[in-house]
Amino acid sequence: METTQNAETPLRPEEELLFIRKIIDESRMTFMENGKPYIFWGLIVAIGMGLTYLSALTGKDLYLGEVWIGLIVLGWGMIAYYVIQKKKQPARARSIIDRFQGAIWGACGGTLGLSLILILNFQHAGDTPSIHPIYACFISSLILGIAYFLSGIANNLNWLRNIGFAWWAEAVITYLWPSVHVLGIYAGMLILFQVVPGIILLRRYKRITTQTITI
Repeated sequence: METTQNAETPLRPEEELLFIRKIIDESRMTFMENGKPYIFWGLIVAIGMGLTYLSALTGKDLYLGEVWIGLIVLGWGMIAYYVIQKKKQPARARSIIDRFQGAIWGACGGTLGLSLILILNFQHAGDTPSIHPIYACFISSLILGIAYFLSGIANNLNWLRNIGFAWWAEAVITYLWPSVHVLGIYAGMLILFQVVPGIILLRRYKRITTQTITI
């Protein structure tokens, strides 16, 4: 009687290690931040804040209302395109870290947007105290500090976590020395501590992607 031979040949130990390493690298690549949303919104808000600062210094309107509406529409359009492109990728299970990362920026971004809308558009009348618009940057910096601190922990990146301390330091400065110049400071912070980190994350993502493909 002929014996039935197993169709699957067992992997050698070194092949098993290579296979496990490939799975780990692919998982790390899948769940890591690629930095694009950081760059998108960092540039868009920095441009808006820079123009607002220039308008305040020169006393000219510069069509800021239209500019901000256009920038926000552009930003949401870019994010929508980014999400659509992500959905075209092969389906995958979402890890707890993946969900946590999305929850961090969803909650903080929503809180930041709601705070700015209320502060800038719904000032209290009479003797009822309200938050002066000059403190909008202070509140935004506090929220961004929370988002970066938690995001750095979720991604196991100490340097990303430490950016939260930079945003909190900026919040202290804008609170203690409120002036029109906080607009320029905030625009500069967005370039240094949102756009630049986004570029670093994107380069890291591409590097790990390339290494995974070549394995």
